[in-house]
Amino acid sequence: MQKHFTATAFVIDSKKRTLLLWHKRLQRWMPPGGHVDEDETPEDAARRECKEETGLDVEIIGESGEDLFARNPEEGRMLKKPIALLLENIPESTERNEPSHQHMDFLYLARPLDESPILKLAEEEGREMRWFTRGEVERLDERTEIFGNVKGYILGLLE
Repeated sequence: MQKHFTATAFVIDSKKRTLLLWHKRLQRWMPPGGHVDEDETPEDAARRECKEETGLDVEIIGESGEDLFARNPEEGRMLKKPIALLLENIPESTERNEPSHQHMDFLYLARPLDESPILKLAEEEGREMRWFTRGEVERLDERTEIFGNVKGYILGLLE
């Protein structure tokens, strides 16, 4: 089965809300994310996808771990650790001419760079976008409104 690298940004603001968009193809509330482009790191992809889908500039939050390049920075740099790595089953899409495949998804925690951001929904991706509180996420139906794993990550992040 084909596998693609993807990256997702779980954006949490200073009011402890998360930003979700109603994904047109998946028909669920989803955080911004998408495919990692050639010559792009997963954290760069998460930032780019967030900007493209929501208009929001974000900072990826996370530890880099012990800096193995500290004594030789010309050798490279440490990337931020994702909060999770997933292997997701993606169903066939006849409208996109895509067979079923899998996404190797790097999940990142992110925060908006601007405290009063102006959001701009990418209408080709989503129908609606809004900030959700923990209580609002808890009330979303896992059969019709949000995937269970997405809900679980959000609830863990909003504790």
